[in-house]
Amino acid sequence: MCAWLRRGLKWLVMRDMQPTGCLRKSDFALACRTYYAAFAKVTHELVAARLTMPPDREGPSHARIRPLIETSTPNVQPDKRLKLSELVGRLYTLRIDADYKPPVEVEGRDAREAISIMKTVFESF
Repeated sequence: MCAWLRRGLKWLVMRDMQPTGCLRKSDFALACRTYYAAFAKVTHELVAARLTMPPDREGPSHARIRPLIETSTPNVQPDKRLKLSELVGRLYTLRIDADYKPPVEVEGRDAREAISIMKTVFESF
């Protein structure tokens, strides 16, 4: 299994070593982990497609991931790339809410949505 994919799966199963800001409750942690798993899966696919990453990074920045999905994912049909990009954007929003916006409620329905989106991302490749 490739490093990026292994890293993505690791985010899904981590229990005690969650990223800073994701320790508030399980729904928050899940929102964080699903984004990072999807990010890792997309990065794995971009690297597999021979996309060159910046010299000082193993993968794209979070700001660049959506444009790269839309332009550089040859294993995804062009008409599905925009939707996939939007789904990753939604996961990113949930992660930012969980990490940096304490007043925003990340509830069970958000966690279930995050799992559903992450599953769609993994199945898109």
